[in-house]
Amino acid sequence: MSAGLIIAMPLRQWGLIDASMDNDSSIETVNGNRRRADLARSIRRAGWDQIVLWTPGVPGSGSWPPPGEIVKPKLTIAQWLLAIDVLERWAAAADRTGRHEAAAQERELRELILSRLQAHGIPVP
Repeated sequence: MSAGLIIAMPLRQWGLIDASMDNDSSIETVNGNRRRADLARSIRRAGWDQIVLWTPGVPGSGSWPPPGEIVKPKLTIAQWLLAIDVLERWAAAADRTGRHEAAAQERELRELILSRLQAHGIPVP
């Protein structure tokens, strides 16, 4: 696996990525792109590793931290590129269903990630 890159963001933004990855991994598991589903799940786990107050699958471990808490997930370039793709996929779905504010938030986060990748000299599509 390639070296990771940290992109810090408030938990409220990471929550968009987490939810989008959850949706994407579920759909891809059913539709047969197992590699993409596994990569999406690995992205979610990287975020969970940053949320010290909450342990997935452990009842009573605490709730998610406040939305403004900064998380610093370290993802591979392949993971960040999937995040960009998935955010656009679900922004388009939100637009189709009239959830334009959600779509705008997903696209704003997508642009933030793109700009951070470009600042590190990483070519993005």
